[in-house]
Amino acid sequence: MVSLAVLSVVVSLVSVTFLFVSGRMAAWSDQISFYNDFQMVNDQLYNDLMRTESTVYTDTTLTVYLERGVSRHYAWKERKLTINGSTLLAPQDSVGIFISERQDGESNVIAYHFFLKKGAREMQDSAFIYVRKPTLWKSMKGEEL
Repeated sequence: MVSLAVLSVVVSLVSVTFLFVSGRMAAWSDQISFYNDFQMVNDQLYNDLMRTESTVYTDTTLTVYLERGVSRHYAWKERKLTINGSTLLAPQDSVGIFISERQDGESNVIAYHFFLKKGAREMQDSAFIYVRKPTLWKSMKGEEL
């Protein structure tokens, strides 16, 4: 009888510990997924804006025109972010990209602010990107390469 009581206490402690650890692991997995999603989109956005030849943006869309006629269309509506019509992220509480451009000497400067919020988690990043058109080198013979 005593051994049965001790066994039931041990099984209760193990099950409570298992439930606690599995709950913490699920929360940790959600958090890592959120940060990975943010970093993936932020890196893609930064790389696209670095290589852009021109941009067109509104309050809820951004189209980045890259080399050789390639373009990428970002849209954020109804708490979803899509790139070229494909949903990248699960619905968030809020998501957005703000773009501004200005001329700085011979360079175009694109400033962007990207934010993502879901529940208590919120991440944002801002950057200034100097977009320069390539300068073609002149050969020794004076011909443009």
